[in-house]
Amino acid sequence: MRLHDPQWLYAFLLIPVIVILAWRGVNVARRIMLGFMSDKTASRLTPGGAWFARKTRIVIISTAIALSVIALARPQYGVKPVTVTRTGIDVMIMLDTSRSMAARDIRPSRLERARIELTRIVTALEGNRMGLIAFAGESFVECPLTTDIATLRLFLDSLDTSSIPVPGTAIGKAIKTAVTAIGASKAKTKAAILVTDGENLEGGLDEALDEAVKAGIVIFPVGVGSEGGAPAPEVDDKGAITGYKTDSGGGTVITRLDSTTLRRIADATGGTYYSTEGESLDLDELVKTLKGLEKTDIATQEFTEYEDRYYLFALAALVLLMAESGWSLLFPPSREVDNATSTRSAV
Repeated sequence: MRLHDPQWLYAFLLIPVIVILAWRGVNVARRIMLGFMSDKTASRLTPGGAWFARKTRIVIISTAIALSVIALARPQYGVKPVTVTRTGIDVMIMLDTSRSMAARDIRPSRLERARIELTRIVTALEGNRMGLIAFAGESFVECPLTTDIATLRLFLDSLDTSSIPVPGTAIGKAIKTAVTAIGASKAKTKAAILVTDGENLEGGLDEALDEAVKAGIVIFPVGVGSEGGAPAPEVDDKGAITGYKTDSGGGTVITRLDSTTLRRIADATGGTYYSTEGESLDLDELVKTLKGLEKTDIATQEFTEYEDRYYLFALAALVLLMAESGWSLLFPPSREVDNATSTRSAV
């Protein structure tokens, strides 16, 4: 036996107060009556049985209240096995952590804004299996597919432009890593979110797209940056900007959003391209699209559940309250009391 909501038991502290006040009320009423009429008249109007009936009703109501309190505490006894099957989709996030993502044409920076929005997406898609890949010149699975959203967010928060030691931007390698990480999944829908500024500095993109299509992975590219671009930053080992890149002529190198490449990735895999607008990312449509994809069973959990027994106490309390309300029918006043009352009215 266990109680699901034991805090309700504190209400028991009020029951003795209610009983004492009600009991004293009956006794005070009797003393007042004896104060302005004789014992004989009082006994004819309210015989001993009447006072006993009133006190019995107090006991019945108090008991019903006590049973109701126990019912509110939800007593549980016995267990039953429960099987819960969760449905959802598999989503692999590919986040560009190359140095160009430190550019600040999107505030506070491309990478920081991408992490903020991805955190919101991960939270909105809770219940699905999601993973995380970080890439620059190379790509690594930071978090494999999981339903543990808290763990995924920890990995996401830890990424910066120094997470991948190999410089550059190899989108093709990131897609191949996603194919390996999610391709063998038996989910009906396998999706990938590619968050990058689109500057693909390495080859192999076409080959990677072919592998993604064969694996049935739909890629949703998210372009972070602006067409006008921003100075390409130089960053230290901690991800802090130490200067800006210059070309051979001494001019500042500008990093721009390559939406053409990202649109091609979306078209090749059946996804949709999303881009930044102004200085913010609005990915509500992406979340809506992902939630609308076909779902499959992704996890089955078995556990035991306690069986509620509160209804037994609630039923007993109801029976007592019904008995109390019908008390006058079960124990009607005596004829003697009725005659005495009639005589007094006539006078």
